[in-house]
Amino acid sequence: MDYRIESNGTVVVFLSERATHRASGQIPRSEHDWHSKRNSKTSQFVRAGEEEGFAFDGKEFLAQAS
Repeated sequence: MDYRIESNGTVVVFLSERATHRASGQIPRSEHDWHSKRNSKTSQFVRAGEEEGFAFDGKEFLAQAS
Protein backbone atom coordinates (compact mmCIF):
# COMPACT_ATOMS: atom_id res chain seq x y z
CA MET A 1 0.00 0.00 0.00
CA ASP A 2 1.09 3.51 -0.78
CA TYR A 3 -1.60 5.39 1.18
CA ARG A 4 -4.05 4.82 4.03
CA ILE A 5 -7.32 6.72 4.28
CA GLU A 6 -8.32 7.59 7.85
CA SER A 7 -11.81 6.71 9.09
CA ASN A 8 -13.14 10.28 8.71
CA GLY A 9 -12.47 10.11 4.96
CA THR A 10 -10.56 13.41 4.85
CA VAL A 11 -7.03 12.40 5.87
CA VAL A 12 -4.72 10.40 3.63
CA VAL A 13 -1.54 9.06 5.26
CA PHE A 14 1.50 8.43 3.07
CA LEU A 15 2.84 4.94 3.67
CA SER A 16 5.49 4.62 0.99
CA GLU A 17 8.46 6.66 -0.09
CA ARG A 18 6.93 6.73 -3.56
CA ALA A 19 3.74 8.35 -2.20
CA THR A 20 5.71 10.95 -0.26
CA HIS A 21 7.74 11.76 -3.36
CA ARG A 22 4.55 12.21 -5.43
CA ALA A 23 3.17 14.67 -2.87
CA SER A 24 6.25 16.88 -2.76
CA GLY A 25 4.85 19.05 -5.54
CA GLN A 26 1.45 19.34 -3.84
CA ILE A 27 2.80 20.89 -0.64
CA PRO A 28 1.21 18.48 1.84
CA ARG A 29 0.55 19.66 5.39
CA SER A 30 3.42 17.49 6.57
CA GLU A 31 5.72 14.92 5.05
CA HIS A 32 3.34 12.15 5.93
CA ASP A 33 -0.25 13.21 5.38
CA TRP A 34 -2.67 15.12 3.21
CA HIS A 35 -5.84 16.75 4.54
CA SER A 36 -9.04 17.73 2.80
CA LYS A 37 -12.02 19.53 4.23
CA ARG A 38 -14.39 17.44 2.15
CA ASN A 39 -14.69 13.76 1.41
CA SER A 40 -15.23 14.53 -2.30
CA LYS A 41 -11.76 16.08 -2.53
CA THR A 42 -10.27 12.95 -0.98
CA SER A 43 -12.13 10.85 -3.54
CA GLN A 44 -10.63 12.96 -6.34
CA PHE A 45 -7.16 12.52 -4.82
CA VAL A 46 -7.68 8.73 -4.68
CA ARG A 47 -8.94 8.51 -8.28
CA ALA A 48 -5.97 10.50 -9.57
CA GLY A 49 -3.55 8.38 -7.53
CA GLU A 50 -5.03 5.12 -8.74
CA GLU A 51 -4.72 6.29 -12.35
CA GLU A 52 -1.00 6.72 -11.64
CA GLY A 53 -0.79 3.19 -10.19
CA PHE A 54 -0.87 3.99 -6.46
CA ALA A 55 -2.68 1.69 -3.99
CA PHE A 56 -4.97 2.92 -1.21
CA ASP A 57 -6.02 1.17 1.99
CA GLY A 58 -9.26 2.28 3.67
CA LYS A 59 -11.27 3.28 0.60
CA GLU A 60 -14.35 1.94 2.38
CA PHE A 61 -14.15 5.02 4.61
CA LEU A 62 -14.86 7.26 1.62
CA ALA A 63 -18.25 5.61 1.13
CA GLN A 64 -19.04 5.65 4.85
CA ALA A 65 -18.14 9.32 5.30
CA SER A 66 -20.23 10.52 2.34
